[in-house]
Amino acid sequence: MWAVTLVVAAAPSLFLLTFFYLKDRYEREPLRHIVGAFCLGMYSMIAAHGMAVAAEGRVSREWLILGGEPAKLFDALVLSAAVEELAKWVVLVTAIYNWDEFDEPLDGVVYGVAVALGFATLENFLYVSSRGIQIGWQRALFAVPAHALFGGTMGYYAGRAKFVSGPSRWIDRAQCLAMPTLFHGAYNFALHHRLDWKLWIVVSLLSVGFWVFVLRRVHRAQRASPYRPKTIPPSM
Repeated sequence: MWAVTLVVAAAPSLFLLTFFYLKDRYEREPLRHIVGAFCLGMYSMIAAHGMAVAAEGRVSREWLILGGEPAKLFDALVLSAAVEELAKWVVLVTAIYNWDEFDEPLDGVVYGVAVALGFATLENFLYVSSRGIQIGWQRALFAVPAHALFGGTMGYYAGRAKFVSGPSRWIDRAQCLAMPTLFHGAYNFALHHRLDWKLWIVVSLLSVGFWVFVLRRVHRAQRASPYRPKTIPPSM
């Protein structure tokens, strides 16, 4: 049974990781580094859980349940989004950012996605193990892709920050953490409301918006790649 659970938990992440890995079409990263980033993402999930428990201890459980919209916003933006994205950000900027193979902005997207999907895979495994395989399809459609998009956003700005100078570098460094945190918070805040068809429309629209946002930046990074053959026009 555990093998089925592992497949259900990991399959969406492996599919999305392959999708983004192939976007790095001109100078792909060594697979051992992708695996390393993925494993660091799994470690960040453990760290995030510890930080969330510590942060949750600062407020009462009763307030989180009965505190209305402020409590839902705190849970979504702080206990989930800020804590989880901070854990991913730490491993991305303190370890992966300094790898020699991280040598163009597009690499940031690939590594950011790998970290996020390592995080999502372990989280998904724990969810499916405790709540049953039936929850796997829902997370495969929404939660796991959302993590990939948050990671892609983080990695895009990390990649830009590494290869620019001046005020733009500090702006990109700020956006590297702020943008995925805001996206994650908005996504989780929507999920804190009643699970009916209106919510799924909102979540679906948010997901489409995140996909458009990330893929446009992937295309920008592809066009800016120093490894792009000069014979390929910038519009591709």
